[in-house]
Amino acid sequence: MGPRSTPMLLKQLIAPIAAATIVNVILFALAWRGHRQEKRQGKPPWPYEAGLVGYMLVAGAILYMTREGLLTSGLELFGAAMVSEGLGVGVTYTLVHAFILSRGRPWSERAFPIVASVFLTAGAFAAVLTT
Repeated sequence: MGPRSTPMLLKQLIAPIAAATIVNVILFALAWRGHRQEKRQGKPPWPYEAGLVGYMLVAGAILYMTREGLLTSGLELFGAAMVSEGLGVGVTYTLVHAFILSRGRPWSERAFPIVASVFLTAGAFAAVLTT
């Protein structure tokens, strides 16, 4: 994972990012299925919980391994895209939950999730604009 003197070209970026998107969509569909099963049964199925913990462990490992260097390979870019898209799903879920799914609840229950989701979204955009 040493530094590379030339930046990656667009044709080198497309395949790893597209592959990460495909994997994340499949994982999201499986998580949605587990969530629906949880709503029916009252408790989450163990593969759902194991998958979520596994995804977080893999994301943490990817962040740890790529924290100090440039992304020089397709595999590193794939990992970074997986983590980034996972963050995007998390931010989107917090926005949907805070603004849509919690409608009808008292303002005192909705205030913190709304403020936190807006803060998280602003933080994600600030990270893009400051790099």
